[in-house]
Amino acid sequence: MRLAITRSGFFTADHYCADARSAKKILRENKVSLVAIDYQLVGETNGCEVLAWAAKHALLPNYVVVIENNRVRRTQLAIQLQKVGYRSGDQTTFIRC
Repeated sequence: MRLAITRSGFFTADHYCADARSAKKILRENKVSLVAIDYQLVGETNGCEVLAWAAKHALLPNYVVVIENNRVRRTQLAIQLQKVGYRSGDQTTFIRC
């Protein structure tokens, strides 16, 4: 299952979550093969916080795609992924090493 954690629906996914609470529920209850993530979500929690939580609970899949358009926020997501063992050649598609 592909999961998009974003307020917009432009990324092709099987399930969409606009807020951290629903994203965490999907990650806990399903086998997710790819996560596409934005920084700004509905509510107070941002994409970096969701990534940190998912990594702590070993719920991130091998592939994560950063779909944030803002360069600064995109970099923050990339740094968070790198902290938990992901690498990327294009700063968009991250693979767990």
